[in-house]
Amino acid sequence: MIMSRVFLALFLAALLVSGVLFFVPNYSAEYDEDFYEYQPFLQYDFYLHELDLKNFDENDTQEFSGHVYMRREYSNEESETFRKLLVKNYQLFILDEQYRKDVSAILDDVANGTVDTDGALGIISDLTSSYDGKAKALINENATFDKLITLEMLSWVRDNFIIESMIDGVPRGLMSQRIVNVNESIGSSDSSTEKISAIHHEMLNDHYNQPEEVVSDGPLLTINGINAVWVDWEFESVGPTSSLLGSFSDNSDDRLWVGQWMHVSFPNSSHVPGNHTLTFEWHDENFKGKETNFHFGLGYGEVFTNIETESTNVWPYETDNYYKPPYGWIGFSAENGTVGKLEASFGQGFPNYAAYDWYEAVEYAETLTHKGVKGHLATITSKEEAELIFSLLDGQSYWLGGFHNMDNSNYQEPADGWEWVTGENFSNEFWAEGEPNEAGPEDCLEVWGFDKVLNDNRCHLDWTGIVVEFEMNGTNHYEALIPQWIWDDKNETDVLTYIKAIPLTDDERNEILKEEGDPDADNDGIVDLFDEDDDNDGILDENDMDDDNDGIDDDSDRCPGTPVGESVDIEGCSSSQILKEVTEDGNIPGFNFALALLPISTIAYYRKKGINL
Repeated sequence: MIMSRVFLALFLAALLVSGVLFFVPNYSAEYDEDFYEYQPFLQYDFYLHELDLKNFDENDTQEFSGHVYMRREYSNEESETFRKLLVKNYQLFILDEQYRKDVSAILDDVANGTVDTDGALGIISDLTSSYDGKAKALINENATFDKLITLEMLSWVRDNFIIESMIDGVPRGLMSQRIVNVNESIGSSDSSTEKISAIHHEMLNDHYNQPEEVVSDGPLLTINGINAVWVDWEFESVGPTSSLLGSFSDNSDDRLWVGQWMHVSFPNSSHVPGNHTLTFEWHDENFKGKETNFHFGLGYGEVFTNIETESTNVWPYETDNYYKPPYGWIGFSAENGTVGKLEASFGQGFPNYAAYDWYEAVEYAETLTHKGVKGHLATITSKEEAELIFSLLDGQSYWLGGFHNMDNSNYQEPADGWEWVTGENFSNEFWAEGEPNEAGPEDCLEVWGFDKVLNDNRCHLDWTGIVVEFEMNGTNHYEALIPQWIWDDKNETDVLTYIKAIPLTDDERNEILKEEGDPDADNDGIVDLFDEDDDNDGILDENDMDDDNDGIDDDSDRCPGTPVGESVDIEGCSSSQILKEVTEDGNIPGFNFALALLPISTIAYYRKKGINL
């Protein structure tokens, strides 16, 4: 799974920690179907994480811990103010970079012996005063939207944006603290050599670490009667309802949301198998006038078994036949500035799903027959068998008869110890790239119907198709089945059944990939995945070391499928490809940041580290 690093800015800590409201207008609009488009709202997602009992060791129990993600949506006016503040902070960052270069050049002169230490300190003092003036002038300058968000900013904001800026609306950055530190070094009683050394170390600082703080304010949250300890809000992301990058166009008033994490733990409370009780209550006047939603989620292998709450708006609804405990999450809303008391029991187990999980699929497959032969979940033991099975699939996922056996003598996460239900030899040939990855207790095998590769997944997922194999005398028979609910008039209820999947043709897959924007280097209407000559140079891709003809060999090409004629960087990426990585469709005004968080973060992180993906 891709992990992230880059991104944008925040405020929310002020909301809870200091109680300071940032440009919060008084909203009293009535709810309607467009509420989320026109009204600010708060959303909190609480997760107890790492509660995985798969490899439970009674001698090494885990502390109960978790995190909260809080998100707030802003008005159009707030969004515009935020963008301008973001731009100024970024400009301060650029100014700081130049300041560091200029000071470092003087330090190099000292090291080379061309300037003595006292002379250098005088020059640095004057230079620092000059840059201090430039910074103050920049802060006082009126930011205009023609200077707003650039692609370069996307890799800067998360690690460099300072939260205090959102509290008082004053641009600030590392530069302000750096100037203070340099002036303190110059004015200290240390020797000239010591001052130069201190300034040198100051120039090396890319960021300043802030100590974690235990937050006294916050909701009441207990597990087994032990109060949660809330630790530090950590800036996570900023995104829009439609487009942070709308500032490139006349869509600069697109609404924004801002989010961050807070970590929570329960001192001296160990996670052990069995039942646990959670209580939650929050009184906060800031909820008034805004739609405020809460979600509680548990780690893999944990489910809520009972819910009692004073809230009148809770989901899943226990009164609904479809949503009966157990389930892995619950949601509810604040009313009148208060979250009513919630009590919930949870423990080891799995949610009640609507269709067959892997274990049920194994049993169901064995009830099916073809010409008198009993079936089983399909196994793949050759390339030919894989191609035959893949040809039957539509775009969804299907259970296969593979599982990760912890009792296997070769068992090791994530790839060793996989077996077929038939006892046939298991090959790792058909895994998707990066799989298996054990992202939780992923011990059952599925095939992605569209991509036609294997993936490890949680055994208790629902609404997955199944591939059934019938061992015939001669050519085996295979059926790909998908779940479907059919109304039973006699019993007046829905009945779960499985019907044959209609396989997608390569033409259909090509059209889908075209619509999703997959590379088509030669723009011939056939995406590169299905094009035997991506760059139309007369050399088949299987013999072509540069499929998109961009001058970068395929083995080193970070961005395959570069459109013909576009110039690329050293990684083989053109400007249009970089842009497409951070937008839905390559058009900046249509950028949905919420969906683009992970791609943007990953791109920036790995490029900064100099790692090729």
